[in-house]
Amino acid sequence: MVRLSPPPRQRSVLTGNYLPVPRPPAQETIVLCPVCHGKMQRTDEECPSCHAERHFGPTRRETLISALTGVVGAPALSLLIISPSFWTAIVAAAGLAGGFFVAHSRHAGDRWLRNPR
Repeated sequence: MVRLSPPPRQRSVLTGNYLPVPRPPAQETIVLCPVCHGKMQRTDEECPSCHAERHFGPTRRETLISALTGVVGAPALSLLIISPSFWTAIVAAAGLAGGFFVAHSRHAGDRWLRNPR
């Protein structure tokens, strides 16, 4: 059976008066673009004025730069400690994986990037 009456309100323990009913905050539908500060809808994925796009995670370029830094930097540091051997290739693979994970943890959130049109 469906309840048609409003939900019961709570009474104060001290005074016996009814407590005010909390209301949900009003959501604004128009926000400012973080890049150009133009007006846009809250749910837009692209700014209508400057065409900046909301992007989640790292771009390909950022991933490649971090991975290449890891694949070059880790063996370079290992060569200071040990002579070139089979372990240098393993350290390079670990540096590649480490660079990939650093890119994904560094750029984990969403951000607005300009779209060069």
